[in-house]
Amino acid sequence: MNKSFVRLLPAMVLFVPSLVQAHTHKSVMGTVKAIDATHIELTLKDGKNKSFPIVKNTMVMRGKDMVGADQVKPGLRVVVVLAEDDKTAENIKLGSEPKKK
Repeated sequence: MNKSFVRLLPAMVLFVPSLVQAHTHKSVMGTVKAIDATHIELTLKDGKNKSFPIVKNTMVMRGKDMVGADQVKPGLRVVVVLAEDDKTAENIKLGSEPKKK
């Protein structure tokens, strides 16, 4: 039993990191320049604009709550979490609701 485990250990060491990498998604932070039913365009920190397709299953989140896409407006800072293709918006994360005075 112990010899089998010792033989499998090198394979496990190589395999486990690939599983972790497979489930990480890139995210992009920026200010919304424009949004419509098919894409969101952000102005990035470096001043460049980047557009990401929106699909029917793209979720818009404020904290843990799902909100409507109508909550995303130009000028709002957001984080776009990309799908596995590193191009399509999987989630659009909004900042928390401003506190009312």
